[in-house]
This record gives sequence, C-alpha cells and structure tokens, in this order.
Amino acid sequence: MSEQPQSIKQSEDIFFYTVSGSGELYGLGNQLVHVLAEANQTNQLFELALITGGKGAYFPLHCHEALFETVFVLEGKLEVMLDGKKYMVTAFDYIHIPPKTIHGYRMHSHKTRFISYTLGGQMTDVYQQIGKRGLQNEWPMTDYAFDADAFQQAEKENDLMLMHGMRELSNTTKPAVLFHSQLPRAVQPYVLEAGEGKQYIVEGQLHELIATTETTGGRFSHFVIEGTEGKGFRPHYHQVHTEAIYCVEGRMNLQLNGEDICLMPGDFAYIPPNTVHSYELVSHSNKFLMLLLPGDIDQVYEQFQEAQNPSMCPYFIQEQNLMIDRETFAQYDVYFVETE
Repeated sequence: MSEQPQSIKQSEDIFFYTVSGSGELYGLGNQLVHVLAEANQTNQLFELALITGGKGAYFPLHCHEALFETVFVLEGKLEVMLDGKKYMVTAFDYIHIPPKTIHGYRMHSHKTRFISYTLGGQMTDVYQQIGKRGLQNEWPMTDYAFDADAFQQAEKENDLMLMHGMRELSNTTKPAVLFHSQLPRAVQPYVLEAGEGKQYIVEGQLHELIATTETTGGRFSHFVIEGTEGKGFRPHYHQVHTEAIYCVEGRMNLQLNGEDICLMPGDFAYIPPNTVHSYELVSHSNKFLMLLLPGDIDQVYEQFQEAQNPSMCPYFIQEQNLMIDRETFAQYDVYFVETE
C-alpha cells in the first residue's frame, strides 16, 4: 500500500517561470532563438527554446550523439527532414527526434514559430557559438550565411555533427503532407499530426499523449492538454517527477507553493519535485504543452478509457470527475494535498 508522506521537503531546485519574449536572445540569420530555460536552471534535465523565423530560414542537416530533441510547431509551415524522409508540418504538429537521428529544417511561411525541448545536452552553447547575441526583440532579421568556422568550433565542443556542411535541404524531393500519422510504440523518430496522439478525458479536459514511455525509453512524457474556462487540476505534488508547462493559447492561473502565477501564450513554468501545484483555466479556449520527466508517469492514463473520437472538441466534453483513488495515483507519483 502506498502512503502519502506527512511532510513535504523543499527540493534543492526552485520553481521559476519565464514570460513570453524574455530570456537570452540569439540571431541565426533571419531566425530568432529565445532561450526560455537553460540546463543550469532545470537541474541539467532539459533546455527550452522558442525559434521564430522567416520564409527560407533553415538549419542544416545534423545529428546528436546523446541529445534528445522534440519540436512542437506553433505557427506557419516547416519542412522537416527526419531520418531520410521529408515532411511538411504546420501548427500543433509534433516532431520526435531521438539521439543519432539525422534531421534539419527549412521554413516555408513568412512567419514560422516552434518550441524545441532538448534533453541530455546544451543547445544553448551551440546557439551562442553559431549565432549573434541580440537585444530583446530588436534583431534586424537580415540574411547572412552561417559562419563555417563557428559551426566547426560548435562541433568540436558540443554534441553536434553536421552531415553535409552548411547546406540547405535539397529541393529534389517534395515533403509529404501529414495525414493520419500514428504514435509508435518504440524509441524512433516520428512526426505526429495535431490530434493524432492517444487521447483521454480527465476532469473535463482533453489530454493528448504525443510522446510516451515507449517512445522515449522512459526519459520523459509529452502531453497536449486542452480545456475550457473553469476546468483545472487540484493541488498535488510529485516526489520524483519534474514538470514543465508551456502555454500555447488561452490563460491559466497556476499556483506554485501558494504563489499565484498567470500563464499566457508564450509563458513557461518549471516545476521541480515537491512543489505543490494546481491550475485553473480562465479563457474560453485553452491549450498548453506539458513535459514530465521521467516518463513513466504517463502510465496513469491506463486507468482511464481512451477517447473514442480523436477529433473531439473540448467544448463538448461533459464534466467528468477523477474516478481513481488516491492510493492508485500515489503509485504514479501523484500526491494530492488537502485544501481548507
């Protein structure tokens, strides 16, 4: 039997949140890289960057020996080369890039934005070496060629290997348009169309799993959560798991150890173990991305019935309370806290 601990020890980590547009800024040609979380802020678990660019902006084909990367598209059209195949991805599509996967991209709209989580390495060091430090939101977005010497130095000092130098993706083949993609059951590269993950209804919200224990080797889990005004999740904490929340649309009132924080689009929150947290959604339509490390916590969804309609709209979800007892949740490192 799992028992809820009587006291909560303060973690060595501390929670923090980053407001949209803040963080270190680097210019890569006609791209901007906003670093929202660095490895030294997340106990060396991950880094998070928001990348914005114009039509034609690219990153050459490369791979990482140990670094795991994920990409979630926010806006525009992005051509991706992934393990020898090309894809055209758009808003809310997901790209899963395990170590040793050859990948690169080119932007196909005048404004393209995506967020990139990197785990097991420090891409911030790469951006510092191949880019130019910029002032907040003042990068002129002018085209310039990547510096070959800077890339060579980045390869020597970081987990980065270029495949064919600083060349753009080839135009000889057209990228495939995603249609009915599927979540695999092994650690492998994949591209997932928006809404094609495993979906569950939890407390009146739609939880979509886009990366699971099976696809990450237990390193992390990734979710997209959607809900309407008034929905939320009660106060709880994790003894082992670290949680990261990125607000995609809408507005969320987040409580972290009693401190009230309002997350709006582009804002990010880092929640280490033993941090009591809860949230309430306050916009008519809300979407946020959640990362949990390690990944085995997604097994709690096995206690719920998978949604039968993959295109279900959160507006039409009837209220549904959690039917799992506290002991079962505790087995998955979710400990609820009584409120007065």
